[in-house]
Amino acid sequence: MEIFTLLVIIFLILLIPTAYAGLIGAPYAPTFTPAIEQAFDYIKLGQKDTLIDLGAGDGRVLLAAARRGAASLGYELSPIMWAVVLLRTLGNKKIKIKLRNFYKQSLPNATVIFAFLMPKHMGKVRHFLSRQSLSHSKYLLIYAFPLPPDTKPLHIVRAAKCAPLYIYDLKMLTKPV
Repeated sequence: MEIFTLLVIIFLILLIPTAYAGLIGAPYAPTFTPAIEQAFDYIKLGQKDTLIDLGAGDGRVLLAAARRGAASLGYELSPIMWAVVLLRTLGNKKIKIKLRNFYKQSLPNATVIFAFLMPKHMGKVRHFLSRQSLSHSKYLLIYAFPLPPDTKPLHIVRAAKCAPLYIYDLKMLTKPV
């Protein structure tokens, strides 16, 4: 009986931050690879780039960026998904994953930022980015749900059987350096 109680307690300890991550960002849902690859082709993501994923999910965006030679950093609030990414990226020196709320971070310099969050949070993401100083910034990639309508994307990737992926000029969204 004690082992069962301990397992329930551990499960609840992991579930509460995972539920919180779903409330302030998004529950886990995969970003489909064809859209990622087409967006990376469009922006010509490569070895000189650094990508930050705001809510790394299962790490597939980080892994796709690393395959192209880009360094990548993911923020994940769910301990369960953080562990999944950690296991999927073990030994990959191009990828770092942090168990943190990205809204409470000062982002390191990056050329590309990626996010797949619920539509009700897109205004908050825009505000968060407006407070960041990213001197090397180029692009913001948003999967499925665009920024508020007054922010026009540079391009929209429409891959078969995928949600749209919106590409924005990141310099226009961050504060001047």
